[in-house]
Amino acid sequence: MPLILPARDDKPLTRGERWAVAVCLLVFMGLLGAELAIDFAPAKLSVLFFLLAWAPLMALHEAGHALVTLALGHRVERIVIGFGRPLWSFSLGRLKVELRAIPLEGFTRMDLANKRPSRLAGFSIYAAGPGIEALLLVILLSLTGWDRMLTQTDSVVLIAVQAVCLAICVGLVTNLIPHATENARGITANDGLGMLLSLFPRPPDEPDQDP
Repeated sequence: MPLILPARDDKPLTRGERWAVAVCLLVFMGLLGAELAIDFAPAKLSVLFFLLAWAPLMALHEAGHALVTLALGHRVERIVIGFGRPLWSFSLGRLKVELRAIPLEGFTRMDLANKRPSRLAGFSIYAAGPGIEALLLVILLSLTGWDRMLTQTDSVVLIAVQAVCLAICVGLVTNLIPHATENARGITANDGLGMLLSLFPRPPDEPDQDP
């Protein structure tokens, strides 16, 4: 899901803040582990698998945006996984990748210094994130069997696949229902709204939108 964050969120976490995030994460995982251990049933693992799948699926989603952007001849400036203050960043050539404190959303920022994408290119870039997730969903359903997705089971592998498929579906719904986010740089469309806006001419004063 695209999101432009205010400039104040670009300041990295201090060492103390990193420790606070780590402690909160450990407490959360401890409580989750305790819940799983009490009256354990394999079905309870679905919550854990859902949470574990969310961040990798976000990374896959943003990679889809970035790959199509590059394939269409545009430069990708930055990929951000999560929102809030940066935890860690690294570079892949000229591309900067950031991991942020709250792994719920992310965005891919294009470098529009040279040229703005055409309507079809813009639509393709916005659609690439949900598209690559939908492709993974189809592959998983095809390999596992569509009829087994809603079947109650004690198989840990099948529970994991069901949880990943559910996470993909939740991500697709939140990304494709058209809406916009207001932030320091103006109004930013999500993938669903961005796909719709890409099909129509944009006013000259409309702010840039990150897929």
